[in-house]
Amino acid sequence: MKHSLNELLDIIYRYYPRGVGITDDVDIQLRNATEEHARLVAARIRASKDDRWHTLLRRIKERFPGMVMNESLHLPSGGCDGCYSFALDLAESNGRTLWFQVSFLAPYYIVHRSQTIEIVKQIRDLFIVDFQGMHFRVSGSTLDPRLISNPDHESPRTVPIKRNYVTFELSLAEQPYADWVAHEIEAIFGCQRMPPEVGTAFVPEVATGLRIPGAVRVYDCFFSEHEWVKPSPSDVPAPGVSVGVTNLTERFIAVLTVLRAHHQIGLTLTLPEAVLRLPESYRQSVGVFASVSTDGFLHKDKMLEQLARMRPHDESPETLRAMAAKRELEALVASWDGEGEPPAAMVAWASSFLANWPVNSEPVASS
Repeated sequence: MKHSLNELLDIIYRYYPRGVGITDDVDIQLRNATEEHARLVAARIRASKDDRWHTLLRRIKERFPGMVMNESLHLPSGGCDGCYSFALDLAESNGRTLWFQVSFLAPYYIVHRSQTIEIVKQIRDLFIVDFQGMHFRVSGSTLDPRLISNPDHESPRTVPIKRNYVTFELSLAEQPYADWVAHEIEAIFGCQRMPPEVGTAFVPEVATGLRIPGAVRVYDCFFSEHEWVKPSPSDVPAPGVSVGVTNLTERFIAVLTVLRAHHQIGLTLTLPEAVLRLPESYRQSVGVFASVSTDGFLHKDKMLEQLARMRPHDESPETLRAMAAKRELEALVASWDGEGEPPAAMVAWASSFLANWPVNSEPVASS
């Protein structure tokens, strides 16, 4: 290795800002405005014009005609990755794809392929319901007769989950291809292969396009983002399942109807403030990704508390209408004893509200 881990971190911090967590559009704009990100974009554009890259690509295509896939066509625009990336399609030999990545931020390269692992997980007490354009995450069992109309007690309670990850262990059939290309990379770029014990080390305080601080590895910064370590069963979250509305009880549909109206009011009243936090270019096309958690029941105190916190942020017709609906729902909830399913009057009001709400104000369901 030409550099210690600390020296590699110093290089990374030149191109990736510290302390900017990429969690939403605002964070992305903050990151894009930093000197570090500007330096990274410039490095990508500069790399796209490097004659060494074009020489390497030409030589490999001559040696392996019809087998080379150039995955760095985006570099002239300054987008994505800290490396040149290309692959060899070995379909005629073993049906696999061999990946090569050469960093232009530091003198290192890697060779790898994809591996798949299947992990069997117990289905947890969580299921998903898409109801009238909103994504409900229900912390309950699909065997609960209060929620599911016809619980299937015979359905499997485990599910196999497939996860892809990177492996650096190549087969005997793949090794000759890797050796030839690696020789060319080293001859043209004068770089070394980065070992996994270095590349999989975590980078403190840095976020990348897909990973938040604490989950970013050296490989993610110098090359591209992948699952660099074989996942263990504990790394894979227990899955929930998706349940259709036709499988729900009438009581639960009544609950979802009221919750859907309740959250539509809240979205309408909070959306203007959220939009104002975004750059001007985002404001006209912003969508609201609505995902709501519930245990399948209405909670009077919680609903009243949330309704009491709702405040208008402008005087648009939709906001004024939402405030009027808020007061109506507040009165219905306050007069309810809070026991059992929601009263028929509350459900009827929620159904009417949703049926008459402007179509263009509907949120976009998230996954």
